[in-house]
Amino acid sequence: MTRVGIIGCGNISRFHHEGYANAGAQIVHVADVRIEAAEKVAARYGAQASTDYRAVLDDPRVQLVSILLPSSLHSEVCMAAIQAEKGVVCEKTLTDNAAASARVAQAAVQSGRFFTTGYMKRSFPAAQQAKVLLADMGEIISLYARTWQPFGVLWDETLPVEYTTHPSAVVRSYGGGVLVCGGSHILDLIHWYAGRPTQVSGQMQSREGLDFDIQTNAMLWLPNGGIAHFEALWHPHEFAGYERNGWDERFEINTSRGRLDFYTVKWDLPENNGALLVHQDARTGRVTEYRYPAVNPFHIEMAEVVRRFEAGEPGTPSAWDGYVVDELIATITTSAQLNGQTLPLRYKDQVE
Repeated sequence: MTRVGIIGCGNISRFHHEGYANAGAQIVHVADVRIEAAEKVAARYGAQASTDYRAVLDDPRVQLVSILLPSSLHSEVCMAAIQAEKGVVCEKTLTDNAAASARVAQAAVQSGRFFTTGYMKRSFPAAQQAKVLLADMGEIISLYARTWQPFGVLWDETLPVEYTTHPSAVVRSYGGGVLVCGGSHILDLIHWYAGRPTQVSGQMQSREGLDFDIQTNAMLWLPNGGIAHFEALWHPHEFAGYERNGWDERFEINTSRGRLDFYTVKWDLPENNGALLVHQDARTGRVTEYRYPAVNPFHIEMAEVVRRFEAGEPGTPSAWDGYVVDELIATITTSAQLNGQTLPLRYKDQVE
């Protein structure tokens, strides 16, 4: 039985510790700077509670840790976990800058320890089926990917003070705006489905008084010459999207042999509806809908983490996969600062 430590008890932590428990792992140590938060989670599993992440890493019972802190803290804690010879699950984004992410990825590889970056949207059954179908669909010609997430308060005339005080609550908690918070998942899927982009042109928009983006658009050139069109937006449209709850996140992947349309469901309420995949076969004209029961992709993700860890298999998405997303974020941001200039992408594990 895998023995797990939880570092950070914010909103996303429940998906990790509940997923581990469902997979048969044992939660043995929980840490959060707020002792009451750590004790609340620890009490569910008969685990130890601490206020310092180092206590978890020093615990000889702990084999695997989930790092669920703000991204600005990930580099320090990941490096310490690798040094402590723990397996690591680091929630996205890997760190808050590409250079630090490359250092973490290199250290993870050199250690030979288990390491995975937490991009759970790969775990939707519809996302997995799309990956299978793409293997027989020829080259990707174009890809349209968007994440529209409801955040209506950002469009009010008077913005809440926690967003106009710098650094804002959004930057302190997430390290950036919609590109980091929502767009990172989409960039991971683009990379997973289509390979590492070779060039990018980006634009970012905000509102006066904010220190983070509320809309980012980009074009990404794919390895085979196709183009990915990307948009991340915090919007005020309450009933938009597949579920009509404001969550409008979808992929359209056009290939030489057909088309896929993939619709996700709201990240923190995945038990309400199943994600949807539609496959159009250009050779036969057949259209197939893949409808799945409502599932929690975090639970699927954690079950796969435990299986791989116990089997001695490498983690996926890997640390380098996490780095690729952070490199894309950094290059899109730089391009936007240069008024959309097209920039080449250079990946550190390929040039060093």
